[in-house]
Amino acid sequence: MKDVFLRNSWYMFAWSNEIDDAPLGRTVAGNSVVCFRGRDGIAALEDACPHRFLPLSLGTVVDGVLECAYHGLRFGEEGRCVFNPLGDPPERAAVRVYPVEERHGIIWVWPGDPALADPERIADFSFLTDPGRATVTGYAYVKADYQLAIDNLSDLTHVQFVHRDYQASEAYPRLQHDTWQDGDIVYRSITFPDGPPTPFFLNVMPADRRIDIRMETRWTLPSNIKLTASVTEPGQPDAYIMGNDSAHLVTPERDGSCHYFYAHSRDYGVGDAAMDEKIREWQRIGFGEQDKPVLEAQQKRIGDRDLMKMRPVILPTDAGSVRARRILAQHIAREQARETEAVED
Repeated sequence: MKDVFLRNSWYMFAWSNEIDDAPLGRTVAGNSVVCFRGRDGIAALEDACPHRFLPLSLGTVVDGVLECAYHGLRFGEEGRCVFNPLGDPPERAAVRVYPVEERHGIIWVWPGDPALADPERIADFSFLTDPGRATVTGYAYVKADYQLAIDNLSDLTHVQFVHRDYQASEAYPRLQHDTWQDGDIVYRSITFPDGPPTPFFLNVMPADRRIDIRMETRWTLPSNIKLTASVTEPGQPDAYIMGNDSAHLVTPERDGSCHYFYAHSRDYGVGDAAMDEKIREWQRIGFGEQDKPVLEAQQKRIGDRDLMKMRPVILPTDAGSVRARRILAQHIAREQARETEAVED
């Protein structure tokens, strides 16, 4: 496996509330990055002091600048050393600055060419900060390739088996599914028609009620998914009963590992702390104890091989993940070709 990622793209670095008075360091697509709240807002720098290369994320924020924990050099949002406790700041004491944006309760980092970092290319996850909704967020570190995580999210038929205690449906044998595309955006839907509530929905409706459950995903480059789950009257897709949106943002760390950020945003039980806790427990079990072990077991079996070169069996329900992989591979190939041309010129 090669350390190959799409560089010119926005990746989720953290939830906004993960960064307060202290810096936070993470590796994004092979780049060690530290984020902190500076004098003028959020900043993202290379996570290594240029003096002795201690991670700056081990330091502290002092008066809006980042102080290295080793010898006290301080770095501003522009990446230059602005303070040396024993003299003038060395001219060469500077670190790389990464374009960074904060929106929808998310901090996004751009590891590619700063000149190409257009914030309008950030996918819309505004539902996460809608005051009329209740949102519960979480994070998992997964020792598996980020594309395996996207495969998992693009084919939600696995909920019948991996998450059977929460989402298995009696209507599964009658499953309806579809895949479509709008430019580089891939959509996928599955519908459990005319069945009883899944175990999770028994928290909010009687067991003898008949419903349709539809789950629709929207994949956007490089590895972000919005999932909309809708409960409607049987055979009446416009007869809305309840539903939720969720965010599944997968950021590659390096080969074979990724950051998995997730959030559940609902339009029912808003302000209900007990319901928040039930969602939090579902996230802990569903993602941490069910999805994560599956993905990590897959990665161990695949090793450093290319999944698609292993010629896996492709099912009709894999259509979304196959399209997403193809689109991502095309963008990476074009990006590498441009970089090669630039070097040759």
